[in-house]
Amino acid sequence: MEIRLKINRKNGLHIRMGAAFISFLQSLIPDKEKLQRTYVIYNGKKVQANNLLSLVALKIKQGDEFTLVLDEDTDRKTVEQIQAFFNQAASEDTRQTETDRLLMENSVTLHEAVSSIPNGIIVVNKENVIIYVNKAAAELLEKEPQDILNRRADEVIPHSCLHKILQTGKTEITEKQQINHYTVITTRSPILLNDQIIGAVAIFQDISSIEKISKELNEVKELQEKLNLVLQSVTDLIGLTDEKGDFIFSNEGMDKLLKKREGKRNIREIIGKTGWEDLIRRRNPFMKVTKHKGQSFITKVNPVIVEKEIRGTVATMTPLDDVKQLLEKIDIMEQRTRYLEQELSKHKGLSSAFHKIIGNSETLKDALTIADKVAKTHSTVLITGESGTGKELVARAIHEASPRKNHPFIRVNCAAIPPQLMESELFGYEKGAFTGAYKTHRGKFELADKGTIFLDEIGDLNLELQGKLLRVLQEKEIVRIGGFSTIHLDVRVIAATNRDLAKMVEEGTFREDLYYRLNVVPIHLPPLRARKEDIPLLVEAFRVELNARLGKNIKGYEKGFIEALCNYHWPGNIRELQNIMERLFNLADGDYLLCKDLPHYISNPHAPDSSKGQEETIVLSKDKPLHEYEKQIFAYACQFYPSFNQLAKSLGITHKTAASKIRKYKLEHLVGKKYQGD
Repeated sequence: MEIRLKINRKNGLHIRMGAAFISFLQSLIPDKEKLQRTYVIYNGKKVQANNLLSLVALKIKQGDEFTLVLDEDTDRKTVEQIQAFFNQAASEDTRQTETDRLLMENSVTLHEAVSSIPNGIIVVNKENVIIYVNKAAAELLEKEPQDILNRRADEVIPHSCLHKILQTGKTEITEKQQINHYTVITTRSPILLNDQIIGAVAIFQDISSIEKISKELNEVKELQEKLNLVLQSVTDLIGLTDEKGDFIFSNEGMDKLLKKREGKRNIREIIGKTGWEDLIRRRNPFMKVTKHKGQSFITKVNPVIVEKEIRGTVATMTPLDDVKQLLEKIDIMEQRTRYLEQELSKHKGLSSAFHKIIGNSETLKDALTIADKVAKTHSTVLITGESGTGKELVARAIHEASPRKNHPFIRVNCAAIPPQLMESELFGYEKGAFTGAYKTHRGKFELADKGTIFLDEIGDLNLELQGKLLRVLQEKEIVRIGGFSTIHLDVRVIAATNRDLAKMVEEGTFREDLYYRLNVVPIHLPPLRARKEDIPLLVEAFRVELNARLGKNIKGYEKGFIEALCNYHWPGNIRELQNIMERLFNLADGDYLLCKDLPHYISNPHAPDSSKGQEETIVLSKDKPLHEYEKQIFAYACQFYPSFNQLAKSLGITHKTAASKIRKYKLEHLVGKKYQGD
């Protein structure tokens, strides 16, 4: 029930009138629970009617109206009594009025001051019921003030001890406490009147930031102690100088050296005047081997630059003998580490280098298991599989999982480089070896020294180059074109092809000795149609990658989308799937990929193709030369195959021949035209 009321008193709802009103309400509503559910609403603020501090803080002035909300309907007589309380004539004693004004001003000032302090304050009465809470305390408890007032403190505050203060009357000072995610120091005190406990107050100080700063200071102090210990413990001679070169810190080793020199404690005494001037002028680190009393040191001086000004230097001097011993130890440790890595690899799964290869099919796992095992060795690997199955990705993974991972991985596409240039690309040439050779050129094998060379499309090498490659594999050395010196190499060879090398050996287009030299560890990658259970994983991986690369936000796929992809035979394998996904991303209008956006040969593979049945007739004429008919045949065939490799297979020719003819007749724009639904 709501009752509209108006203040007629000159000083408004001041503290004395508020206390009288609460006393009046208590006589009208003896039920304490109902009284706690009685509110005053003024200017959008709602407070409990029996909370004096909150009531006075509303600052209701003379002539202002407010609403009294009762828990339940009441009789007319009670309503009239409440209205009569506020409608009394303003016949107040002048002295009393002035007293009320002062009380009101002091009360409001005190309330505002207490509400604004950064420490949390909670006041309870003798029943341990909260009668006041300031803003800081409400924030610590992460509640609104109206959800805290008139509730027992032990219900609102975890581990509250205010009830103990009410029992003992003893003050507890600076007790550490955890409230929500805040660390606070709590002070609790009783409130006494005539030596009687009428309530208690708790003051909370948030020390979370202080603890954080204290922790950081301790960490800095600990770091400083560790740094000092390190500087004093190392065998290197270490010193810090000011901008003039005078030493302001030196460890024990540097101290001994400076005392032996019996000169000024200045870095010039060590690196010389010229070295110091060069360091100041260039602002680059100084490094050279210096000798002192017959002992050699590797001396390094680094400038300390603050706001583009040199404020000092850091000097280190390492005994040359110590460096030699250290290098020997590092070599031993590297050998030990390699041994332990090899032993550890026997007891765990695939190397992390293979994790970027997506798929869980058994056929793929079998291939990757072989690749992982051979990666630890230096043997030659031959990777076979159709175009687009990921041969280069596996080759890179073998390199990254091998002891050569910190050395170069050089890729050579044997099908993309003209035969007349292939030899110089592989083995390099000397200056003046032929017209245009203005400087010495290092070949791919030389660039791959200590690392791995990946010979992609190895089946496209001509027989002459095959013989030279065989010699390199057997002798582990090359001679540049136009050169005479033998260059010894340590290169791991990984070859790849989508062609049947064994068949090429039978046909005489590939050397048998080179084939067996390459085929030390064969790895065959299955086509995508043989591992269709991997398609959902690949699609999801492409979705994440393309979202990041193209700035899209594709969230998923329409029902039936994945099924349509799984039902397609994928002649172009993973590369074709990746291209289809990128095409769909670029054409997508919404957040999901739809079946209707798929090419028709994937979304509806059984639909009749209007292009079929329209056979193109080649008319023979004595006026046309043979190459015209050849061009006509290739122009027709290009439209139905998305790659040179598939077109070559359909015509029964080599990939190299197909590519050469298509480029000769400038038919590249027709490749895959009808295959893609254009």
